[in-house]
Amino acid sequence: MARGQEPTAPPDSARQGYGLSYWGTIPPPSDSSVAPAANRRMPLWEGVLVWPYRVVAFPFRVVADGIGATIAAVDESPFLRRIFSFQARALKVSPELNVGGLSGFGAGIAIQRDSLGGDDHQLRFRVSGSTQQDARATFGTRFPLGRNGRLTLGAGFRDHANTRFFGIGPAAGEQDESLYREVQTWVGAIYGHRLTDHLVLAGALEFTSSYADEPRGDFAPPLSERFADSLPPGWGITTTGFLSGLTVEHDDTDGTARPNRGGRRIAHAAYLHSLQDEWASHWNFRLEAQQFTRLWFPGTVLALRGVLTWLEPVGDAPIPFQRLLNNNDPDLFRGFPDRRWRDNGILLLTAEYRWPMWAYGRADGAGVDAYVLTDVAQVFPELSAIRTDDFTLSYGGGLRLVSGNGFLLRLEYARSAEGGIWRLQSHQTFQFVRGLFHGRDAVPAR
Repeated sequence: MARGQEPTAPPDSARQGYGLSYWGTIPPPSDSSVAPAANRRMPLWEGVLVWPYRVVAFPFRVVADGIGATIAAVDESPFLRRIFSFQARALKVSPELNVGGLSGFGAGIAIQRDSLGGDDHQLRFRVSGSTQQDARATFGTRFPLGRNGRLTLGAGFRDHANTRFFGIGPAAGEQDESLYREVQTWVGAIYGHRLTDHLVLAGALEFTSSYADEPRGDFAPPLSERFADSLPPGWGITTTGFLSGLTVEHDDTDGTARPNRGGRRIAHAAYLHSLQDEWASHWNFRLEAQQFTRLWFPGTVLALRGVLTWLEPVGDAPIPFQRLLNNNDPDLFRGFPDRRWRDNGILLLTAEYRWPMWAYGRADGAGVDAYVLTDVAQVFPELSAIRTDDFTLSYGGGLRLVSGNGFLLRLEYARSAEGGIWRLQSHQTFQFVRGLFHGRDAVPAR
């Protein structure tokens, strides 16, 4: 070094143990995690495999990134959170929208008040209507009762102007689709008692009423024409009854947005006492199990669900057709339209493989998950009639939108031998928690 020359500080890379030094190149250690990435030429064989995947996946990535960025903006903006009610607040006003299907264009509003006169005392009111004369109004309230109990009270009315009927049983044909009007009313109470952190015992008592007759509007054909020679039991009359039930639920999942482990197990039994002697009183039994298992990476999950539910009539009188079980929420056959199948019982096995497509800020933050699905299901008149020959198969995929506070929305497409179905819904097939407080359809009880 020449006399009087100031020493020059070594580059940062030299101080970190790799890169250039005064004496030449310092190679990084074999276990280094800070070595700079080099642009590596992709071998031809690798490009043949990778680039078709990148081309096909590109539009899905663009959509996922756009949706994810929108969720992140809503999740971070106090003004937008107030509009969309993504954050828990004392008063939440949520718009509802439905486009397509037999209901036509529908809109409504749900108003929920939290912390009403005390901690965890909630009140909810919902009203909606559609261009095809569908109408719904529901009311619910729930509040603590004792140290580990909670009481829920609810009432509702729904006039479903055009609902589907294809016949009863697994042999009901797609070509026999017909329409009828269904009017439902219900009022009831549910008391739930938490036995442990994951175990809840609940008892319910409800009054229910259901009426079925000619459809409204210009939709055709009506049930009375398609099945003129064999009208189902319960057509053109009102059936009423009192329902009492008991439910045991064990839930040790780790959240509703991206559950990685745990599951839900539900055992339910209820008795509906008919107030008309000509219609059967009956038992309603339900067994359900869900399980979430992490595969390989965080957020990559296999979700499994099995449902077995059936009705047992008491005596020789028939069960009115509008009270039979059908593939409606939460027991969708996702490649078929709602209410495509109807009978005394339902068996449903479903699987979803989920993986994160986009996440904002952190792995469990707002984002978009993709999934593929398959459903195997059937309806049956009695348990001994369950046969693999009657199973239906559905398959498809979709996107799940989640915020920092949990699940928001899912967009889904599924196919079956009878075609494809698009669904846009704000509730899940798994971890379905809507009930009397949210204004569920109480007939048939689920």
